[in-house]
Amino acid sequence: MKISIVLPIHNEYKNLNFLVETWSKELNYLEDISYEFVLVEDGSTDGTKELIKKLEEIYPIKNLSINEKRGYTKAVLDGIEASSGDYILCTDSDNQIKVRSLIDNVKNLPEEGFFLIGFRNPRKDPINRILYSKLFKILHDVLFNSKLKDPSCPFVIGKKNDYKKLPINLLTQMREGFWWGFVATCKRIDLKFIEVPIEHFERKEGEAGYSITKLPGIIVRNIIGLLKIKFSAL
Repeated sequence: MKISIVLPIHNEYKNLNFLVETWSKELNYLEDISYEFVLVEDGSTDGTKELIKKLEEIYPIKNLSINEKRGYTKAVLDGIEASSGDYILCTDSDNQIKVRSLIDNVKNLPEEGFFLIGFRNPRKDPINRILYSKLFKILHDVLFNSKLKDPSCPFVIGKKNDYKKLPINLLTQMREGFWWGFVATCKRIDLKFIEVPIEHFERKEGEAGYSITKLPGIIVRNIIGLLKIKFSAL
């Protein structure tokens, strides 16, 4: 069995080497499982591109580098499309989620028709992001009845065939809240979720994708995106 690990990356020079090294070290101990990193570099300007080229010489990496920033959603979708694994794990490259979250769940990988999604317990993000998520979850639950503890958690594992079932016209509605939109899209076509607790860590290096000043605009755009997913034709 092969697992593809899709990592959207933008200016993660200080995080990426440690992530790939530590994940590879742990994954190499797994029996009967091979893996690849699908690194989707999204217009970085901090030396990340050059670092990926060096890491390619050491680790099983598929390098998808582009010269312009196209955003998280496009990066994740490109990574999924390029993956060759039986299962695909999509997660972030900021070292807030450790390889142990995957190792602990390798024996519980979901059957077809299900995605395994993490819930951060506890979540170690800035308070403004946590409060936003709690409030936005109320709307998400009303519209889609997801009943998930953490529907925006960037730790999702599923079979490639299930990822390919997802309508692109719905997934691309949430440019700045991809995982909210991912869960909503799955609900529209009756794909199901299994939740597992994962350990979450504070971001030590680099900067998060959005700040307090950007949050009001993101909230408005994400509300519009959710409504489009809810009412658009499949």
